[in-house]
Amino acid sequence: MLLLRLRTLVLIGSLITSFASFAQNQPIVLRNQRELFVDKYLIDTLINLDWRLGTPVSAGKALQFDQPWEGRFCTYVSVVNAGDRFQMYYRGLAGYENKGDQQVTCYAESRDGIHWTKPNLKLFKVNGTLDNNVVLADNRQRSTHNLTVMYDPRPGVPAEERYKAVGGESNTKIPSSGLFRYVSADGIHWKRYPKDTTALFHDFALDSQNVLTWVPEENVYALYLRAWTGGKPGDLYPAGGVRSIARSVSRDFLHWSKPEMMTFGPTETEHLYTNTTHPYFRAPQILIAMPFRFSPQLKVLSDAQLIENGTDPTQWKGVADGVFMTSRGGNRYDRTFMQSFVRPGSEQKNWGARSNIPALGIIQTGPAELSFFVTRAYGTPSVFLERMTLRIDGFASLHGGYKEGSMVTKPVFLKGKELVANYATSSVGYVKVAILEENGQVIPGLEESVPLVGDKIDGPITWKSGKTVSELGDRKVRLKLIVRDADLYSFAIH
Repeated sequence: MLLLRLRTLVLIGSLITSFASFAQNQPIVLRNQRELFVDKYLIDTLINLDWRLGTPVSAGKALQFDQPWEGRFCTYVSVVNAGDRFQMYYRGLAGYENKGDQQVTCYAESRDGIHWTKPNLKLFKVNGTLDNNVVLADNRQRSTHNLTVMYDPRPGVPAEERYKAVGGESNTKIPSSGLFRYVSADGIHWKRYPKDTTALFHDFALDSQNVLTWVPEENVYALYLRAWTGGKPGDLYPAGGVRSIARSVSRDFLHWSKPEMMTFGPTETEHLYTNTTHPYFRAPQILIAMPFRFSPQLKVLSDAQLIENGTDPTQWKGVADGVFMTSRGGNRYDRTFMQSFVRPGSEQKNWGARSNIPALGIIQTGPAELSFFVTRAYGTPSVFLERMTLRIDGFASLHGGYKEGSMVTKPVFLKGKELVANYATSSVGYVKVAILEENGQVIPGLEESVPLVGDKIDGPITWKSGKTVSELGDRKVRLKLIVRDADLYSFAIH
């Protein structure tokens, strides 16, 4: 029976690897989808345009972690969109100030993603009272150390498994330790997944946020795990190793493939502590990841400053910031942008170790606004969650200066009726689109489009000829995107 299960897991892994390899070699078909300029997937040539990483803007405190069962080590935040509300989960450490170590999972909710409340759930007694927002209490599985939640609204998912979560740690002295699975119908009342009879991934160092998500392009659940380079099974923290990410996948949430290390292309190796990998809701073929990059030996503040800030001594050494990367499935991340995405900033309390951890979950909080969240002042009595905002699709852009520039795509099939673009121009700037034959010749009637001028999330692309992309049929073409004094964030075909 064990041999059969091992063969099943190997088969799952090999099939998914083969699928990813096959998909990469197929012609690019754009069918009712949006594409962002976060990687090189579509780009063939780029002339006189900058590839510019977005700059998140602070919207202030979203949540203050000020309750006695929360403590100064609140982090590993998950934010999910349940349709009628947003729900948030995070770790609390009850009784730490009194030398306690009772880890709990706390809960908050919001109707707009901006104003958050902590409901008094009265589910678990913590610090002698039921008056709290705890949805999962300390347990022998240690799952509250890092419980990470996903919402699973797909048709056919049993109602009692609409919410799924994973949590747990590894300990080489306790063979039963590892990652445990949980399910819930409402995201508040949780139970162990009934088929979860054994912990997952005991051989990995799991004491971080291990991200559970659904990858629609591969039709699988994926777990993006805390891992270290240079190790071997059972060697959780190898000497000289670097914090990294591994991935395991499952078709059914029950059987999981053997984790494989993620790759990052020809980039410098850095400590990546968490990852937040999940589909972007406007372009689910693109997985957005915002790891916190850790410099474990860096110490910026003096001892006197750290004491003044109330920084716990365990957080005196090490500094972190948030970075941005993407994936299109498989075991590969794209790190087009190596620079910081979320800096510690001017607040001294953010310069202790493990502050600036981006939360899992990107949500829409306005007609043209995205929000995500970052743990700030970690390890201090002032720890809080900050809301950061971006323009919708504004993770990156093709930026044109005063001199016109252009980008030409790889050959694509356009399957839809119209093209729209997300752009912002100056008064003299514009975005134009031309449709080319595969060999680069302009298609008559689809030369440079009517210039897009202004600031729109979904501005329609039109041609004076009256022609539309629906007339292309099965023709393989290229898009030429022309940008002057403007930013082009995305385009879509509908």
